[in-house]
Amino acid sequence: MLSLVVLSALAVAAPVITPLTGADDTPGVRCAFDVDAPPAVVLDLLWDVSRFKRIFPDIKELTVEGTPTPTQLDVRFAVDAVVASPTYTLRRVLDVKAGDIRWKNIAGDLPVVVGRWHVAPRKDGGSDVAYESFVDVGVPGVSTIYRNIVLSKLHQMVERVRTAAAQATKTTPATATP
Repeated sequence: MLSLVVLSALAVAAPVITPLTGADDTPGVRCAFDVDAPPAVVLDLLWDVSRFKRIFPDIKELTVEGTPTPTQLDVRFAVDAVVASPTYTLRRVLDVKAGDIRWKNIAGDLPVVVGRWHVAPRKDGGSDVAYESFVDVGVPGVSTIYRNIVLSKLHQMVERVRTAAAQATKTTPATATP
């Protein structure tokens, strides 16, 4: 009986993954999941682009452009998106009070890249996390293929975020700054 209690305490809720359609029929995804780390730690992790390649291995290159502020950051990405290798620049905006990081493309190969992370506190000290992303690659039908590829990789992303948050909880105080 004790082993069942231990196993249930260690069980992590599966992410809830939903395909979406955004403005102008842009294909998108939503992934909601829990993380056993405080919201400030998770938000800091998701804001810190120096950690992105470990969490998002499809990113081949990233460069911070311009002069970042504590709440706005422009980042140029080059990614391996399986069906293409686009480059694009996202303007990322942090709202610590709302627990949000929002982004939209401001330059690059893709007509539409918008999304957000939302991090909310749980009663147990952990976080409820939601990831939403909408991408139009500019070729009819290919955006839906790209979304399906993203959907197939979301479980892996969730595990990388959880692992990185657990490591960050042990080693670094949260600051949510670029």
